[in-house]
Amino acid sequence: MTRSLHTSLVFAASILIAAFAVRAASLSGSSLPRNSNGAPAAADPTDTQYLLPTKRDQIGRITAPVQINGQGPFRFMVDTGSNRTVLAAATLVKLGLTSDITHPVSVTGIGGSEIAPTAHIASLDAGDMHFRDQEMPVLTGPVFGGIDGILGMDAFDGMKLSADFHRGRITIVHSRNNRPSYGYYVLNAKFLSDRLLMVDAEVGRIKTKAIIDTGGEHTLGNMALLHALTAHRHSPYKPVTTDVVGVTSVVAVGTLDRAPPLQIGAADISDLFVVYSDFQIFKSWGLQDTPTILIGMDVLGTLSDLTIDYRRKEVDFLPRGNARPTLDKRWFSMTDF
Repeated sequence: MTRSLHTSLVFAASILIAAFAVRAASLSGSSLPRNSNGAPAAADPTDTQYLLPTKRDQIGRITAPVQINGQGPFRFMVDTGSNRTVLAAATLVKLGLTSDITHPVSVTGIGGSEIAPTAHIASLDAGDMHFRDQEMPVLTGPVFGGIDGILGMDAFDGMKLSADFHRGRITIVHSRNNRPSYGYYVLNAKFLSDRLLMVDAEVGRIKTKAIIDTGGEHTLGNMALLHALTAHRHSPYKPVTTDVVGVTSVVAVGTLDRAPPLQIGAADISDLFVVYSDFQIFKSWGLQDTPTILIGMDVLGTLSDLTIDYRRKEVDFLPRGNARPTLDKRWFSMTDF
C-alpha cells in the first residue's frame, strides 16, 4: 500500500469502514481463530462454520461465503459498519490479480485515514447479493487475519441479512417486507448514511445513538458519551488503556471501562464494557458531539438470532435462550456454490 501518490490523481468519496479489533491483556478471547504462535489463522474455504456466537472465551463473528470471478468460496466478514465491500490484499494473490495504484481511494477506519489501491472485479456473489464490474478497495490491515475481505453495505439496498447463531447459519436475501415472528424484539432504525443503521438507546440514563456494527469485535463509545456518564456516576472499575486496530495502519488508543446497563427498545444489556476514545469514525459520521455507541459483536454475538431488514429499516433480534419459532423463516444454504 502506497502513502506517496502523485497529486494529479483523483480520489473517490471517502470510504468508511468500522471493522476493528481490540488489543488488551484484560480482554480474553478473539474474534479470529489463532495458530499455535498466537497469530491469526488463514481462512479455510472448506470450513462451513461461517457463523460463531459470542462465548466467554471467544468474540463471535459473522462471515459469509463469497464467490469472486467464479472462484471460491472465499470467507468475507459481514460488516454493517462499512459502506463499501473491500478485498484483502492476500485475496488478489489467490485470484491471480494485481492492484491498481492509479485509481486510489481514501479509506477511513476507526483510528484514521489512508490511501488504498483498487482492483477490478468482474463478479462477486453472496446469496442474493451480486456485484458486476466493480473497482474495489484493497487493504492489508490487521483485521484481515483469517478472512478474505469485508462485505459492506453498498449492495444491501432492499436486502435482508439474517444470522442464526444457534444453528450457525446466515442468509442474505431480498426482503419480502414481512414482519418478524412473534417473540422477536423489534427496533426501528434510521439510515445515518449509505445504509448505516442507527437506533435510539440509553446507556444508564443518557440518551444515546447506537450504531449496529457486526464488523466490530468490541463495543465502542465516543468521548461525548463518556463525559455524560462520568458527570452522573463514578465507576468502581479501574479503567484499562487499550489499542484498537482497524482496516488502516493507524492504531487508536482507548480506555476500557464498565458501562451502566444499555437499553435498546425493550431489551436491557448489563455487564457491558465499552472502549471510549475520540475515534475518527465518529467524526466522519458527524457524531463526535452526540453520545454515541458502536455496538460490536461482544453484544450482538450473544443473541440467538439477529435479522437486519434494510427494506423495512428494522433490526429484529431474539435473545439467547429464547426458542426460535419452528414455522419461521426458510433457510437457504450459502455454501453450495
